[in-house]
Amino acid sequence: MTTQGRLSLFPKQDQFVFSERAYDAFVGGVGSGKTKAGSFRAYHYCTKHPGALGMITAPTFPMLRDATLRTIQEMWPEKQYEFAKGDMTLKMVNGSEILLRSTDDPDRLRGPNLAFFYMDEAAMSSGETFKILQGRLRQPGFPHQGWITTTPKGYNWIYNEFAREQREDYSLITVSSRDNPFLPPGYIEMLMESYDREFALQEIEGQFVLLGGRAYFDIKALEQMIAAAEAPLESRRGGAVKIWKYPTVAGRYVAGGDFGWGETGSYSCVVIFDWQTGEQVAEIHGRIRDDEMALETVNLLQEYNEAYFGGENNGENKNVLNKMLELGYGRRMFYQDWEAKTPEKVGWLTNGTTRPLMLGELEEAVRNEQVGVKCAEGSGEFGSFYRNDRGRPEATEGAYDDHVMACAIGWQMRKYAKYYSGRGITEPIPMPALW
Repeated sequence: MTTQGRLSLFPKQDQFVFSERAYDAFVGGVGSGKTKAGSFRAYHYCTKHPGALGMITAPTFPMLRDATLRTIQEMWPEKQYEFAKGDMTLKMVNGSEILLRSTDDPDRLRGPNLAFFYMDEAAMSSGETFKILQGRLRQPGFPHQGWITTTPKGYNWIYNEFAREQREDYSLITVSSRDNPFLPPGYIEMLMESYDREFALQEIEGQFVLLGGRAYFDIKALEQMIAAAEAPLESRRGGAVKIWKYPTVAGRYVAGGDFGWGETGSYSCVVIFDWQTGEQVAEIHGRIRDDEMALETVNLLQEYNEAYFGGENNGENKNVLNKMLELGYGRRMFYQDWEAKTPEKVGWLTNGTTRPLMLGELEEAVRNEQVGVKCAEGSGEFGSFYRNDRGRPEATEGAYDDHVMACAIGWQMRKYAKYYSGRGITEPIPMPALW
């Protein structure tokens, strides 16, 4: 074991701390020394490169304060830095500085030019955060590095970035809780008594797994979906708009949308399917202001031959739908009360009756390989969509379900593709033989 400063490192920690790759992931079980390794790597970098500016993040401010910062204060030599609580910075005596930030609003991380960043418990932050921080690595005169530590959470963005395939300048180090010789006696045995097999593989062994006993979607189908995910043919608007298949002249398309809170909170997501094949052809996904999201959605739907669209009409979703009406897209949208002579409520209402229906039919479509999700991040959301202790299907802690809900609504639009002209509802388009 290597001893440096006030920390003893076991071999895998040593390998991670002194790596000089551009991007490293230290993925391990609970108690495997992840935060200690990540924090000590930050100390090592700063002492080796005086004057560097770095950033350390955690998913929430309480996690940053109670776990990440506490670990730093326990292990860093006190005389080598000062902690400024007011602006949440660590200032080293050699001129290096570290910004401590939460990732609950990734856009607020866009300002500084960094030499390095470290994301603690990265699986509970978004893949967008990682991309934003990558874009901040441009402080002149320093080797640019970004590293993460985390316990895996299904096949999410970390799997896609670090584990799906080998990539130049990317390294993945997996570590079991058992690898940490400093854990108290009996710790692993205590966990094993309360964890089922799959959960133990994730939480103790640090492996990417689908939690079969908890997963909402069929495991074999999920594995095939995750393997079939592919890079888009084209990305627009900084990656928020992705195209996997361009529209054909006679193509018919349906789409579902689940809108978020704008620039913070959850994400807005619109998924477009080929009505005939069930294949995802395009999507919009990101934290986008309501008016911009409405315009982006209308433009993309028009590009796909005026795709028939169902948008969730719950909470703040209504604002985006109303703006889409103002842009003139009303006749190509689903109305929750379409059976009325003059429907007035635009959009899909997700409630105690419709939610089990739409998720149940999506689960069946996934199991029967009728729906083809091309987005790697989206397929990861399907893999981390579980039944909670009360049996309700939802995203696991730290994960999102924007793709799942958008796909579920979009899948319903196969049946409800009707066009409102202002005079009433036309006849529905005949369903393809596949269904």
